[in-house]
Amino acid sequence: MGKYINAINGKPTGSSFTQKCSSILEAGATEVDGKSYKQDLVCVVNNGPFAAAGYAYSESEYEQFVHPCGRPKRWFVLPGAAKYAK
Repeated sequence: MGKYINAINGKPTGSSFTQKCSSILEAGATEVDGKSYKQDLVCVVNNGPFAAAGYAYSESEYEQFVHPCGRPKRWFVLPGAAKYAK
């Protein structure tokens, strides 16, 4: 895993799970079930004290995020996700 979204159009997405999800939705994302790879797919993972918004830029990257790890996850399709991911 390697590309994450920490800001959208220069605005930080926050650090908590709720903040990251809200920021991504406010940027025009649609929540999806995460059961299959889609273009512009973002997985927000709750790591406890902070969250990560990972950009699943390929099917193999998606497979890394979809792997069960016990942490809560939400999935989004964010148009243009590649331009926000670092």
